Amino acid sequence: MMYARTTYGEQYRSRSSAELRAPFAVDILLLTLTLLLVGFGVLILYSTTGILSQEQFGDGLHYVRKQAVAALIGIVCMLVATRIPARFLLRVSPYCFPLAVLLLVLPLIPGLGVDAGGASRWITFGGVRFQPGEMVKLLLVLFMAGYFYRQEHKLERFVTGVVVPLGMVGFFAVLYLLQPDFGSTALVVGITLIMAFCAGVKLSHLFASGMVALSALGTMVFVSPYRMKRIMSFLNPELDASGQGYQLIQSLIAIGSGELTGVGLGASQQKLFFLPAAHTDFIYAVVAEELGFVGSISLLVLYLVFLWRGLVIARRFQNESFRFTLSIGLTLLIVAPSLLNIGVVTGLLPTKGLVLPLISYGGTSLITCLIVVGLLLSLSRSQGETLPDS
Repeated sequence: MMYARTTYGEQYRSRSSAELRAPFAVDILLLTLTLLLVGFGVLILYSTTGILSQEQFGDGLHYVRKQAVAALIGIVCMLVATRIPARFLLRVSPYCFPLAVLLLVLPLIPGLGVDAGGASRWITFGGVRFQPGEMVKLLLVLFMAGYFYRQEHKLERFVTGVVVPLGMVGFFAVLYLLQPDFGSTALVVGITLIMAFCAGVKLSHLFASGMVALSALGTMVFVSPYRMKRIMSFLNPELDASGQGYQLIQSLIAIGSGELTGVGLGASQQKLFFLPAAHTDFIYAVVAEELGFVGSISLLVLYLVFLWRGLVIARRFQNESFRFTLSIGLTLLIVAPSLLNIGVVTGLLPTKGLVLPLISYGGTSLITCLIVVGLLLSLSRSQGETLPDS
């Protein structure tokens, strides 16, 4: 009987050849799309914040300069992330849980956390303001992907498949709500449920737990007068046009003013101190006003293309739960808040504090999103990589 043998030298040459090809084997369309979104984000931010920046800091480029620096740092981090093997991500995934807890607790520590807009979501370290909650979302996705991989033979059990992961996510939800950050709470719960479904958790178990999660989120809304006001202003913003409904009304005015092709880049009127958070949560309204229906729909299409490329990458690992669920989770970290943000800005969803990924102002969010893309790109070229048995 003949046996096929591979010498160590042949294995080394094969591995070296693969490593030489690896940097060029990433998903070029996903990379190009990401750089396009970042570049567009800096451009629309310049258009949105020029007057605001001059008024606040005496420097019309203050916000753009900070965002450009964050973009450069993020691109470097993205390139580094493309070189991280899946084996390493799996190995470190258990440690992501305690690290994420630590990061979420830091803003709640008096003297370390920074309050802004009635929320404690930031810390200042070395003169740099950082929002730990953004990085926590990535750490949570990494941890959950590792958990589902290690427990994949027990996921049909209700406790292992639903109670344990949702219990851990519920712990994070409490920490997010203490900041408070209801939008991130809903986001991490939703992404975890989708990852659980992709990992093979029973649909009946997920449906039951999903109903419990929705009931819990609904209860949080009803017992909070502030959130109830947001819901009522969402249903009928004219009832409180100068209060809770003001932001949505101004957003809809901006969108309506854009019509088909927009008023022109830089010509937005709503950004002139009419629309609150025009450079963060509501930057999509400025896009719609300046570039019209054509520009705003084109931006939406770019996010849908990003979703498609993420699903293409995930499909390559449909027989291996770690990279499959990780690809899904990473893709949703970009696409889900994008769709939620656009829904809020257009009045389809109640107002919540979620920025538009890769576009809105915010260095922590931008850097984290680019790391997410880097990990997706790493997964896109890791098809031949083997992982240890779960």
